Amino acid sequence: MVLRKPLKTIENAYNEHYLYLRNFLMGLTRDGQLADDIIQELFAKILLNPSRILEVSYMKSWLIKGARNTLLDHYKKKKPALLTDEKIIESLLIKDESPEIKIMIRNELEHTLNSLSPTERAIILAKEYHGYNYQEISDLLSIPVSTLKSKVFRIKKKIVNGRCEK
Repeated sequence: MVLRKPLKTIENAYNEHYLYLRNFLMGLTRDGQLADDIIQELFAKILLNPSRILEVSYMKSWLIKGARNTLLDHYKKKKPALLTDEKIIESLLIKDESPEIKIMIRNELEHTLNSLSPTERAIILAKEYHGYNYQEISDLLSIPVSTLKSKVFRIKKKIVNGRCEK
């Protein structure tokens, strides 16, 4: 009867946090059936190793993290052709944007990037998308850092002005 305490703790966690977990998942998925399935899968995982729940200090945050990861696993297993990139799936869950809006944003971004020269595109992608610092970009492109900073400023201004003129 060693497992009585973990099983009772799991039961209490389920009863206490079910509605909160369901509302959290409904906010991400807009699908009640999927939210219930994710909660069921989460607690099935917990039941595979019930003694682990006794180590948890902050039950609600632990369950939320588990629900989010279980939902991500679900989407990774059933990802549609448009959502082949794992980061897109995570950003959809975090930013709560519809796939249609994501596609429109991506098309707008591609159009904007294609309007830049190859050098400008390389600079802005290295700085903003890949996260290189000015010194690294300077070394890669053999451009002085001060010139690079000016170019980044002008590119950003060009992008903003380009969007305003449409």
